Order: sequence, then C-alpha cells, then structure tokens
Amino acid sequence: MSSYNRNPTGKNQHTRDLFLDDRREQIFKAALIIYHSEKITDNKLIAQRIKVEYDIETSDSTVKRRRKEYGLTGGAATEEILTPNQIEQLVLMKMDEDVAKGWGVRTVWHKIASEHGKILTRDTVYKIMQTHDPAGFAAREPTAKKIFHVQKFPLGIHERWSGDGHDKLYKIGLPIWMKVDDATGKVLKAWVVPSNRMGDIIAYLFLCLAEKYGGVPLQTTTDCGSETTLLYGIVNAIRDMFHPGLKEAQIQAHNYLRSVHNIAVERTWLRLRLEFGDTAVLNFNQGIADLKYDNADPDHYELCQWLWPRLLQMELDKWASFRNGVPIRKQKEKAGPSGVRAMSRNEAFSMFESWGGVNCLQTVDRDVIRQMKEDMGGDALIAFSTPEFSVRAEEAFQSLGPVVLTQKNVWDVFQAMLPLVFPERGF
Repeated sequence: MSSYNRNPTGKNQHTRDLFLDDRREQIFKAALIIYHSEKITDNKLIAQRIKVEYDIETSDSTVKRRRKEYGLTGGAATEEILTPNQIEQLVLMKMDEDVAKGWGVRTVWHKIASEHGKILTRDTVYKIMQTHDPAGFAAREPTAKKIFHVQKFPLGIHERWSGDGHDKLYKIGLPIWMKVDDATGKVLKAWVVPSNRMGDIIAYLFLCLAEKYGGVPLQTTTDCGSETTLLYGIVNAIRDMFHPGLKEAQIQAHNYLRSVHNIAVERTWLRLRLEFGDTAVLNFNQGIADLKYDNADPDHYELCQWLWPRLLQMELDKWASFRNGVPIRKQKEKAGPSGVRAMSRNEAFSMFESWGGVNCLQTVDRDVIRQMKEDMGGDALIAFSTPEFSVRAEEAFQSLGPVVLTQKNVWDVFQAMLPLVFPERGF
C-alpha cells in the first residue's frame, strides 16, 4: 500500500456541518428569515451575506435546502401554496393600514414580505391594488420634486453621516431626528424626541451613535441651524482627541449643507411620511375626535407623553428595519452601490467591498463617549416623562397583561391605563 498522503491537510470538498449545535442552527435560521423578509431569494447572495454578517460558511445548495425546509419560498411558489383569498387578504390588510393612502405597489409588496414573511409576485400585488383602489394610483402624489445635484463618488460606509429633523409630527408633539449613512442610504438610527430643535439633544444623539458603532465618520453633515452648533463643537472635539491627523489633512469634521444638497437623509423623509408619519398623525387626531383624549387635561397629556413616544419609537424602529431591507434601484450611471446592481441598504452597508467601498469609521474610546453622555445628562435628556411617572406608567401597562401596542389599539390601551395610573381621578 502506498504511503503517499493525497490529503495532507485533512480537508475534503465538503464544508463542515453547520448544525453541530442548536445555537448555530438558530442563528442560521434567524438569518434566513431576516433575508427572506428583505425579499432576498438569491441563494448565492444569501450564503455570502451569512458569511460576512454571521461568520458562518455555507454553500448555495445548503441555503436552498434550508430555505425549503423552513418554508421560505419565492413569489411564484408562495402563490401556489396560498389560496387566492389568502393572497388577496394579505394585500388588503396592508392597504387597510395605509390610512393616508400614500403607499404604492412597491411599498405594499415589500411590507407583506417584511411583516408577514410572505413573498408575493409584484404583478399579483399590483392587480389586487388596482382592483380594490384604482383611484389611489391616480391620486397618489409623486415621490419627489426634481432637484439637480452634483454626482457623488462615495468612498465607503461611515464616510459621512447625514443628520436632519423631521417636523411633520411636531403637530402632535412627537418630532423625529435621524442619522443616515451617506454612501448606502442606510438608516443608522431614527429617534422620537421631545424636540429636534435643541442643540444638546442633537449632540447627545450623535454620541449615542458613536457609542453604538465604536467610532465616528470622517464627516457629519446637517443643514445650518442653531440646533447643530453644539454638535459641530463635539464632533470637532472628538476628532481632535482621537484623530488629530485628519485636521492636518484638512478634512472637515462637520459640513453644513443646504437641505436640497443634504440628500442622503432628505430623500428619506417622503417615504417616512407616506409609510409612517401621515398615518400616525391621523390616528393620533382620531383619539381626540373620538373624545378618548383631552389634550387640555394635564393627566391625559402626561400619560399620552409616555405612551405615544413608546409606540412611535417601536414603529419607527420597525420602519427603519423595513426601509433598510428594501432594494435600491440599479442606476448604472451612478457611483456607489446602486451603480453595481440592485441591493438593499443593509446589504450595501454590510458588504461594502462588493461595490468597491471601504470602512471609513474612525475608532474612539467608548468609555470616553459614555462619560460625555453622562456629563450631558444621560437618557433623561431625551425622555418625555419623569423617572417617577415612567415607573408608575410601566407598572400600569404591565398589569394589562401581554399587550402588543399598535396604532389601532393605542387609544384603548390609553383609556385602560388612565384609572390605573390616576386612581384618585376616578376615570
């Protein structure tokens, strides 16, 4: 027998079994469900993202087999499993949630996948919407005004964080501040805040993001307003503290832009308003119209200021997750991820090398950032209620049992909590 070893490394053509332990299997399954909610059905792409995002090596065929086992089917296959009535109900359910009638076919199509885990074909969604609401297509406003911009050539992720405030919900006292990665359009974080016009709040939210990522971008951008002056100072101070060489290279830490040029975040507002904001305002005002909420009553107001920010932050996080999972259209004439192929913002952010990007994050000491946050006042700075009232309201909310708070039941929950939070009033 020959002593020649034809496989000295001990490796064969088969990848190691991914499911040697329950933990790995749970992670693998959870990842497949997330990608499915983003309407990703390309097995090769899924295998690549799992490798990058979860450090799990797998093959296209394994992904295909596991997706089938978990029932994660594409549009045509899903429509063979579901009855026509079930398919129609999925679409009508999303249309019913769109009180402001601002969602188009693309939005409804992706929301069904994101929120119900069912991928339908776009044609099916279009036909059902056209059948039940033909006037909506004609009445739906255009997605954006035409603005001419100079072409951008993004270096990579964390090159620039674009920040801005959304004031459409100020009418119900619940404004929003958002930070977006400029190169990919990924919503890094959006917050419901007591005010998006106060400098200490805006600066504090920047520190929250710096702590989350363990670093800061090469540059931040906002429009020019009094609320961003403290942010300007803090961004430059952090730069001088951790990366003084960038100043010597004459790279600005913060850049003020006109709103029409701060497009990474500005172009997000229309989708936020149509898919989230308009409906929230209508449902909030419905509580007043139905006499469930009296904004002149201080106790009503105090409980509302605890309950509604809780609801909207939860739904805002859900919206951001949905938005980041929707593919951006391919525009071959553009530099950056959209010039390569259609991909979601999540994919463009986590797999930045696939479109020629680099990671521009400038690392910082998280302990220093935490101390800066504490010195500014901590999370109390962005709280709508006092700690004492929050404890009382939380106890009342938990006593209601397992309640899933939604815009449809929020005023019913509000009325159920009133006598528990204010027993002396006899509500």
